[in-house]
Parts: sequence; structure tokens; C-alpha cells
Amino acid sequence: MGKAQRRAADKSSRSGAVRARSFGAPNDVIDNHSARTSDPNMLQLLFYLLFKVIPLLLISVPFWFLTALLSLVYGRPPKMVFPSQTNRFMKYAMQSNESKAVKADLMMTILLHTATSRISGFCWLLDEIIYGRQLKSLHVQNPLFVMSAYRSASTEMARILSKDTDKFVAPNAIMCAFPYLWLWNLITWIIGDDSGITAEEANGYLNKSFSKESLERHDNNHFAIDTFDGYFLSSHLNGLAFQLGADVIVKEFNCARFEEHNRYLFEYCFVEHVDRIARKTLLYYGASSESEKTFLLKGHFLQSANALQKKYPEARFLSVLRDPMHRLQSGINHMAVNSTLWQRKAPNWHSLTDAFQQIEVQYCELEMEWYKNGNDKRFVVKFEDFTKNNQKTIIRIYQDLLESNPDEIPHYDIPSKTPKCYTVNRSLGELGVNEAILKQQLVRYYAWMKEK
Repeated sequence: MGKAQRRAADKSSRSGAVRARSFGAPNDVIDNHSARTSDPNMLQLLFYLLFKVIPLLLISVPFWFLTALLSLVYGRPPKMVFPSQTNRFMKYAMQSNESKAVKADLMMTILLHTATSRISGFCWLLDEIIYGRQLKSLHVQNPLFVMSAYRSASTEMARILSKDTDKFVAPNAIMCAFPYLWLWNLITWIIGDDSGITAEEANGYLNKSFSKESLERHDNNHFAIDTFDGYFLSSHLNGLAFQLGADVIVKEFNCARFEEHNRYLFEYCFVEHVDRIARKTLLYYGASSESEKTFLLKGHFLQSANALQKKYPEARFLSVLRDPMHRLQSGINHMAVNSTLWQRKAPNWHSLTDAFQQIEVQYCELEMEWYKNGNDKRFVVKFEDFTKNNQKTIIRIYQDLLESNPDEIPHYDIPSKTPKCYTVNRSLGELGVNEAILKQQLVRYYAWMKEK
């Protein structure tokens, strides 16, 4: 790893059974080591309450007062849970079809997450106290947002672009999970430029809680750029939506649009969070107020695109267009095997399928309109073009979107991709998706993709 990569890597390394019929696997239980299928019993709930919930609630008490006072001076941290969110998710839990034990488990988790978000809020405010003036002096100019739908190869695209460190600065996954500049600098100061551990070794340790089925779908390189909005939504309560049914997933974890009650979250908090982490990343990597470095961020945040464009009029947006049927099938399987979403429970395949079909249709319609009606700062490439000829596609992006001179375009040494064989890989037919009906709903989108 290079020096900058080692710094980012070092700071982090220190600091339900899935039932599936799959291709190449027997039609029985696929081991997902952190999953359980039974509801928690009274003893487990009591243990959770006495040894985790109550102690952390007590620890968080002083931070409620500290964040309230400091927020009057420095503004409310955008990653802190709102009481209205807590109230809404409590209602979701109580109205769910789960057992009383599961409802109690969910409600304690909601309460705990709300309380401890004040601790993370205080950590956020420390940056404002220590680095506030420096952060304000920086200019986030012409940021590039790789903004695509789920499972469209946008992560690979962003990681390739981020290798051009002469042009881009980007926060890695750990920096998005812990967006505190004081912490990044503290750990860098403690361990220096060489911790004696490689990024591969650190990733192996950090990925212990992820099943092999999940890592087959996404490699979880914590020291590379990754999906930013996943970390943002998890800092609020939206990440719990997967345990509350299809309707809640569509309302609270929808990358295409938002409900009115989430308008402030996606049009203000999200944008403020992006702006602050952009400035922190620029400052961390030594950018000055006159720096021409471009901030690079990747995610699925079409619901916030207009707000981001308003914040950064010169921002550029890039999407990778992939067949919606392939995205949908990959996305459902990916979410199902990600045990961190299910809190030790088996995934609800039916809820995922129902929710993701709705989101996919909404996303396709809105993505098409947004990129069609934009200017030359909005650019799309086809998944097939990108996977077949990475370098040619990258050259197009540099020339047509970034307006770079030919001599400014780096040559990327990109290894050829090898086909993956997934342990869990349900087809759309097995998931109960009627492809013919869904494709009929997306006729305009397919026609638009064909034009590109």
C-alpha cells in the first residue's frame, strides 16, 4: 500500500440461517454463521436489557446534555437520530407482525441506537470545535458523485477512479463509518505510517462478522471507497427497516425517493453530512484552500441528487446503467445474505423481493428523467461497455464528463474479472418475480438504455 492508503488503513485496524435454492448448491440451509431462526427468549432479552441497553443508556446521559448545548453553537450533527424518527420506528415495531419477544428486542434496539447516537454526535462536534475554521476555509469544488442503482458495478467504477490520487480524494469505508477528523489524525499520530499490518490482514479481521455468502457478493474492502449512504442511513434508524417489512423498507430505505417525513433528512442532513466529510477528507489529505483536488463520493442517493446539485452547482454525476432484472436479482440475494441487516435472524426473502421490485421501478423512472433532463455534468455509461473495456470507458468519462486533456488521463492497470460462483443465488423465478410484467413497466427505461 502507498503511504496515504496505509494511513487510512492503519487508523481503522486499530481503532439467520439463509434458506435458498441456489445454483451449484444443495437445496437446504446455507450456513450463515450469525443467523438464528428462533425468537429471543425471556432470559436473552433480560441479558440484553441488563448488560447492554441499560449500561449504554446510562453512559449516554451526559452526552444528551453536551450535544444539546454544543449544537446551539456549532449546529446539530447531521448523523444524530431525531426523536420523531425514534417515535416512528417504535410504532413500526409495535405494529409489525412479529412476536412479542421480537418486538421487545426491536424496541430496545431502537431506544439504544437513539441514545448512543448522542455519543457519535459529540464525536462529530469535537471536529467543529477543533477544526471548524479550517474546514470552513476549504472549497469543495466540482465534486464527482458516482451515483448509480444497487448492484450496477458503481463500486468498482469509483475504486478505479479513486486510484488517480493526483486528481481525486475520497473517504474510504472506515472514514465514512467513523467520520471524525480528530480520530483519523489521532490514530495516524499514534501508529505513524507503518503499523506492521497489511490492508488485507486488517480486512480479514474486520470482516469476521460477515458470512462467506455476503463476502462473495461484496468484498468489504474497508480501506477503499464504498457506498456512503449505507453508513449515513445506519447512523440513523433506517438500517433497521429490513427487520420491519416491505412497506418500511420502501418508506425508509429507498434510494429513489423519500417520504415527506424524511425530507429534512435527505435534503438537508444528508447534504450537510456529505459537505462536512468532503472538507474533512480534503483537510486530512493535506488539501489547502487553493487545492484543485476533486472530492469523489460513491453511493445510491438519487433521492438527494437535486439537493446535492443545488449545494454544488458545478458537481458532476456519473451512473453505470445495468439491466434492471440483473440488478434486482443480484440486489435481493446480496441483501439476503448480509447478516448485519437481520440482527441474527433469518432474512425475509418475501419482504426483500416485494420492496426491491417497487424501489427498482421507482429508481428506473426517476434515474432516466434525472439524467435525461440534466446538462453535460450528468453522464451515464453502460455496464456492458464498462465490464468489457474498462480503459476505454474511463477515457470517455475523463474526456466527456471531467473535460480532461488526453495527457491528463491515466492508464489504469485493471485486472480482468473472473466469473463468480455464488453459494446463494436465487433466480427471479425462484423469488416469485414476474419478469414479463416488470419489463413491461420498464419499457421506456430499456429504450433509454438502448440509446446510450
